Amino acid sequence: MKRRHWQLVAAAVMALAITLACGDEDGPTAAVPGTLVLTLTTPNADDGAILFSISGGGIDIPTSVVASNLLFHRLTGTASMNAVVVGDIAAGALVSFEVPDVGAAPSYSATITEVADRNNALRTSLAGYSLSVSRE
Repeated sequence: MKRRHWQLVAAAVMALAITLACGDEDGPTAAVPGTLVLTLTTPNADDGAILFSISGGGIDIPTSVVASNLLFHRLTGTASMNAVVVGDIAAGALVSFEVPDVGAAPSYSATITEVADRNNALRTSLAGYSLSVSRE
């Protein structure tokens, strides 16, 4: 009787181990291609140009969110992009771009290099400026 008990316990442990090793039926989560958005926080109401970079991998088809703003960009491989947006820049969504997996949004980062006002004078400080990347 004792031997039968241990055989049942061993069988249950093996079944549990196999279940955990196999995971769910669907397998690993599949990448979901889509759009991420770069959002600007600014302490000023008269920004006219912003030079920035985005890195994280798989960046494609960047587009200015505001139709009247101009976006000039250079993709450096598929992992990063340098860009400038020119126009009447305000806080909020600035640029959208396509990625192979929107679930990887936290792995993307953006850095501001320079900002100019609408009279083309460079800001002396970037304090209060930030860029964030999120799902559309």
